[in-house]
Amino acid sequence: MLIMKERYEIRIHGLIGPLLRSRFQGLACETLPCQSTIRGTLSVEQLHRLLSRLDQSGVELVYLDSDAA
Repeated sequence: MLIMKERYEIRIHGLIGPLLRSRFQGLACETLPCQSTIRGTLSVEQLHRLLSRLDQSGVELVYLDSDAA
């Protein structure tokens, strides 16, 4: 079965601490003033799990964009 993946950029309000960052293995995390950026290639299912983790952690989503990988 072929699973389509896309490269995503997700920006959240605030900083990603070490505990939350450890949950994003294989993804690049960058801290910006007042925001953090998470980048990586994910399937739709992986993206949904990531967004669910962020929501459960009380993180505010600021921006979500994708490019075909």
